[in-house]
Amino acid sequence: MRFGNLPTLFVLALLVAPAVARAQALSDLSLEELMRIDAGRVFGASERIQPVTEVPASVSFITAEDIARHGYRTLADILRGVRGMYVTDDRNFSYLGARGFAKPGDYNSRILLLVNGHRVNDNVFGQAEIGAEFGMDPAIFERVEIIRGPASSLYGDSAFFAVVNVITRKGASLDGATVAVEGGSLDTARSQASIGRRLANGLDFVLSGTYERSGGVKRLFYPAFDTPGTNNGVAEGLDGERIGQFYSQIGFKDLTFTGAYGQRLRQVPTASFGTLFNEQISPEETTDRHTLVDAEYARSIGATRMVARASYDRFSVDGIYPYAGGEVDSAPVIAHNQVLGTRWSVGTVLTRALRGRQVLTFGGEFIDNVHQNQRGDYDPPEMQAFVENHSSTQHALYVQDEVKVAPWLILNAGVRYDRYEDSFRRLTPRAAVIVMPSHAESFKYLFGSAFRAPNAYEQNAFYFGPTNLRPETIDTHELVWERYTNNWLRTSVSTYWYKADRLITLELDPSAPLGVTYVNEGRVRAKGLEFEAQMRIRGGVQGLASYALQRVTDQDTGEALINSPRHILKARVSVHGPTDQSFISVEALHLSSRTTLAGHSLPSRILASVTMSQPMGRSFELVGTVRNLFNDPFSDPASDQHLQDSIPQNGRTFRIGLRWKLRSK
Repeated sequence: MRFGNLPTLFVLALLVAPAVARAQALSDLSLEELMRIDAGRVFGASERIQPVTEVPASVSFITAEDIARHGYRTLADILRGVRGMYVTDDRNFSYLGARGFAKPGDYNSRILLLVNGHRVNDNVFGQAEIGAEFGMDPAIFERVEIIRGPASSLYGDSAFFAVVNVITRKGASLDGATVAVEGGSLDTARSQASIGRRLANGLDFVLSGTYERSGGVKRLFYPAFDTPGTNNGVAEGLDGERIGQFYSQIGFKDLTFTGAYGQRLRQVPTASFGTLFNEQISPEETTDRHTLVDAEYARSIGATRMVARASYDRFSVDGIYPYAGGEVDSAPVIAHNQVLGTRWSVGTVLTRALRGRQVLTFGGEFIDNVHQNQRGDYDPPEMQAFVENHSSTQHALYVQDEVKVAPWLILNAGVRYDRYEDSFRRLTPRAAVIVMPSHAESFKYLFGSAFRAPNAYEQNAFYFGPTNLRPETIDTHELVWERYTNNWLRTSVSTYWYKADRLITLELDPSAPLGVTYVNEGRVRAKGLEFEAQMRIRGGVQGLASYALQRVTDQDTGEALINSPRHILKARVSVHGPTDQSFISVEALHLSSRTTLAGHSLPSRILASVTMSQPMGRSFELVGTVRNLFNDPFSDPASDQHLQDSIPQNGRTFRIGLRWKLRSK
């Protein structure tokens, strides 16, 4: 479907429509009013609360209100609408592209994912899981901070292209109980319940649980398997998914305890890794499990703010992969792949305001990777293929100094030292110069370095043979302009350029067990321009538009990277529906063409979705969402794990549900 100049006209409308809004100086706004614009302040950029205009990063936010109005059901849904980012799906996992980099099949190990500042990337693949496999329901998100650029000077490994910090809701925010049930296309059914309160004695608690199942697309056609022996390329009934999630948090005075558990079972219809296509008896499937336990103690001692944290993470994946037996018409051989990663971590952050308008942040972290285990078995016959059991420790110290040289000038610098036992050591710096003509406007020059450590999977000797991998590195320069116009409009423009070296990539190696191995030979150069405008006016009308222009090239070939769109245009708007309390929210996403591993070009795509919420009395709300509104066919580039060159995505889907809210008295 062709939309002509509709995206451009929509952007102009978003910028012009709020001209009737009431003027008010930003300095007069309360924190709550700032948060209605874009969450107003950010934590993850410096590990302390700061106004957006003063942080050494380019930041975007998605609030709980945005999540509810647009019917987002996964973190991938949320990030798909964020400036400059894009999501690729291989019908098993969701992969996040940032600043033009999204190599098919790469795990999200160059994005750092946090929950309330707690690292959740696993310690085997280094993966930031963002789909249903993430294990948390967006219904309990207060907001999501997207902090662009390198942040290894604070967070170390994986803070390469961006940091995504999910901040969960407090009991005071929920203030009661919510129960939601919904169903929809693809035989989808979902139920979710939450309760939260802040008691008179100061105790704040949240409990939440979600269960969801989906039958998926019943018949999926893949031309790469279009032969009589493989059901003429049709995978039947192999796209199902089951999800269970639990979240809890309790806070009292200076202590906060958080616990979460998520499990997802996903059938895989694509016959990845050379498995049997359309296998019905023992289909290919993966089961992901995440456990998070976190204890945080935060207290101010004079002018010093201290935060101490201890946490435990457990991550496991069980994979079932059917392969052809040795004899004709024999039963398939089932390969079982098991991954287990556990870690304990402790850390402390001290923040102190010094004389001369100076803020010093000092922190330390210790991580004990108790298990980084991988195992493979075959059945029948019962046979162990390999066992790779490892453990490791990490130490880090970091410091950041912010000096307000003048009311209009801020200098920020930081550095972190990481040590990975006897493997390697890294020193990563960051610096920023922030010029503020007013409290409502800032110009920023940002420089940062970051690294990504080779993960346990890439060093699996059974798969790839002996390796001598070193950390990947990136250096990024960025110029940012941000401005708040009264209380209704926020605009941001940024331009960046970066060079990434020693990227870990697969290379043919006849001596390796699988014929390929990982090496530090990737080199990438990139430059880009991003624009964002967000508005909120009286009556609850909201709108946002963003545009990203990016060019990312492989230094060895001089060619643009695969799965790297040159243009990304996004817009969303939310207005009142038939009644004052109802809303209609529309989102449109445009990605320009992308190339595949085979060198083919996938056409540009425009996807639209619409969500409507309609109150029914004082306690009930009817909610409906339609994705891919115009049923446009589109595909995402596939990885070398697939025989297909591209993976078709869902057409039009819908959900409808009823939400019951019971507020505390």
